[in-house]
Amino acid sequence: MNIQIRKLTPNLAEDYAHFFDTTPHDVNIDERKCYCVTWRSDKSYADNDAHWFPTREERRARAIEFINNNHIQGYLAYQGNTIVGWCNANADCTNCVNYLHNHWPIEPHRPDVKVKSIFCFVIAPDMQRKGIATQLINRVCEDAAKDGFDYVEAYTASHFSDATHHYVGFLDMYEKSGFTKCAKRDEKIVVRKKLT
Repeated sequence: MNIQIRKLTPNLAEDYAHFFDTTPHDVNIDERKCYCVTWRSDKSYADNDAHWFPTREERRARAIEFINNNHIQGYLAYQGNTIVGWCNANADCTNCVNYLHNHWPIEPHRPDVKVKSIFCFVIAPDMQRKGIATQLINRVCEDAAKDGFDYVEAYTASHFSDATHHYVGFLDMYEKSGFTKCAKRDEKIVVRKKLT
């Protein structure tokens, strides 16, 4: 299978939005389509304590705005001209990580350690279990190493009691890509891959 991984850039914003328009994810309720706006680095996250927006239309518009301002970061997997997968991997999402502290045992920020976070995946239903998420992870790690990061970190679970949380990725997928467990609280697990 020929998959091309592309870093999300403003010229791909409409492709990105169309992928979320047409791809089932989460609980597949149209109004709940997320456009991955929670995992972003813009100032409004802290100013308004808002990581969500009330309507699908607003989330879509905000997603394009955030991409254009480099606040949503990540990678798209293409098969030909069609997006078949997405991975949110953000380097500047301190507020997102702080939000996750309520659920995952994340180490406090250290200015001497540079960490890139993987927050979520969306893979087209007919392309799942074909290694696309692994290809996305590998590209995140490759670019993070080139950019001088010490670690790539992700937030997963030993098991999922609710299918809507699969977006974080499965533990075995990370372990096969060289990640190791660095913290655990109940079923929630933080994994890291050392890059340097």
